[in-house]
Amino acid sequence: MTWTAELALQHEELDREHAEMFRLLEAASAAQQTGSAAEAIAAVTAFVDAMLAHASGEEALMETSLYPDRGRHRVAHEVFLADLQQLQAELKRAGPTPQVGEWLRVRVPEWLRFHIAANDTPLGEHLAGRPAPARGARPGDSRRST
Repeated sequence: MTWTAELALQHEELDREHAEMFRLLEAASAAQQTGSAAEAIAAVTAFVDAMLAHASGEEALMETSLYPDRGRHRVAHEVFLADLQQLQAELKRAGPTPQVGEWLRVRVPEWLRFHIAANDTPLGEHLAGRPAPARGARPGDSRRST
């Protein structure tokens, strides 16, 4: 359930945030297994809040870099965030059940790994290969200064 170097995008900010997502997820899973319902809820909430902030920042980065696949990537975030809201609701309704534990130990880490490989890796490649915009250029302006 931990972040590994094979998930690295070679983008310092995104790699740091992804590693933090896995750390928070691990803490949520541990709280679900050994903590009280309140501790589990707090840990899952911390993970969800961080995931919301990460998705928002990533989407802003996609917009400013004019990432061509940003619409599909945004939809992937929306689907996952809706799933996390279901997880939160189930945890609040029933407490730290085995089903919630399975979600935290299997479903969420699998999604994160898949999302990084399928969605974030192409974004990282786009960011690495994109030349910096010319000074004073506006997004979408294809003219280059000489």
